[in-house]
Amino acid sequence: MFTVFWRTIKDRKYSIIIFSAAGVLLLWLYILMFPSMKEMAGNLINLMEGYPDAFTKMFPITDASFTSIENFLAIEQYSLMVPILIIFMMVAIAAVGLAAEVERGTAEILLSRPISRIKIFFSRYLVGLSSLLVFIIFSTLMIIPLGELHNIDYILINFVSISVLCFIFGWTIFSIAMMLSAIFSERSRVYMIMGGMLVGMYVMQIVSSINEKWENLQYISFFYYYDYNKALLDNSLETTNVLIFVGIAIVCMIVGAYWFNKRDIAVQ
Repeated sequence: MFTVFWRTIKDRKYSIIIFSAAGVLLLWLYILMFPSMKEMAGNLINLMEGYPDAFTKMFPITDASFTSIENFLAIEQYSLMVPILIIFMMVAIAAVGLAAEVERGTAEILLSRPISRIKIFFSRYLVGLSSLLVFIIFSTLMIIPLGELHNIDYILINFVSISVLCFIFGWTIFSIAMMLSAIFSERSRVYMIMGGMLVGMYVMQIVSSINEKWENLQYISFFYYYDYNKALLDNSLETTNVLIFVGIAIVCMIVGAYWFNKRDIAVQ
């Protein structure tokens, strides 16, 4: 199992490095921008007043958004950029991990080895979780050296909370994608279903915030439970949100492992 794990890590190392580098570079960029953006806060607020309500509800920038690095990063880093990077990375790793092997015909080689399908599934599963952990360390916890380097005050425990939230959010996305990758034999199907589902959820979140008539749509969206403001600003993780994410992740993991173990894949 661990042989397959380490071999897969070596095969995916460049993609892990690229995503992690993107995360830390974005964090560094926003840290560098923070002092000047803080000085320009008044002008930015006046500018935002001219934007449509739909836009301001998607990106609720106020005077408080520039009072601390936590407020600033909540809007700039964790509202959109980090979730997007997590989604792209997790879906890509899941699709390549199983569906791509079947699609290319290399699954036959992998399954011919003296290792059970369950172990193969979980070796690929651990690759995804390990990659997610590395990404979160670089995109979030690098606030420690970067904050010290640029003399930016930060509250470490709040960044630990947002790290936990990002991890369980990414874990859920990855588990669903791995389940689909275990079911289908083409990467494109995994990408299409995950893309359609997540775009639909994001639209539901926006619509529910704009129109009270559709307020209940927010409960269908993962982005509602991804409450980055409470995690980063208040050091608070809603128990319900955590349980929903963890529950979905575990159920999809079990279904994916069961399906991959039982599905018919010809081995020559």
